[in-house]
Amino acid sequence: MTLHLHGYAPHDFHDLIRVSPLGFIAVLRVNRGRAVHVENCFPPAWRDAYERQSYFLRDPTVGWALGHDGVIDWATLEPNDPAGVLADARAHGLLHGITVATGSGDIRSFCGLARVDRPFTATEAQRALAVIERLHKGPPGAPALTAAQREALRLMAEGERHMRAAAIIGISESALKAQLKSARLALGARTTVEAVHAAQMRGEI
Repeated sequence: MTLHLHGYAPHDFHDLIRVSPLGFIAVLRVNRGRAVHVENCFPPAWRDAYERQSYFLRDPTVGWALGHDGVIDWATLEPNDPAGVLADARAHGLLHGITVATGSGDIRSFCGLARVDRPFTATEAQRALAVIERLHKGPPGAPALTAAQREALRLMAEGERHMRAAAIIGISESALKAQLKSARLALGARTTVEAVHAAQMRGEI
């Protein structure tokens, strides 16, 4: 499954494909249980098994990634894998794996990568981490919101109605709506609710 929401494109992940030709899964900007983007390039048989077994909630690599920065080898996590997720991954041909992770306590990004031929080198692991650190900052080339757009979205996030939000800022209601429209365009969002969510995921509000 690949979930596209706010501006990441396939070419943003080419470096990960070079590092991990068997496949990878990149989970970007997770906040409150939701990710801005998920890029899953693992073999279909493993993707299907992972979903069928509901492994995400029991995967020790995910648990590690949500609380740590850096790189870890999957073999290190096997003693903390009572559900047998990593053993099942090996049975599906993912013989050597690493997870890289970055972010803050509120917003996390991480990536699991696997090879069948050999373990990852330290250079490959650092290259994968650098990609995730770069993508964690937001889609490449994504325009930054203006202060006025951020303020308008922040008030919408707080549940203010257009008329009151405009009064708080000190602008007309039509000017507020114009700021919200421009924010939606900048974020690639169809609705204000979606724009608020995107801005929160990017750490803009």
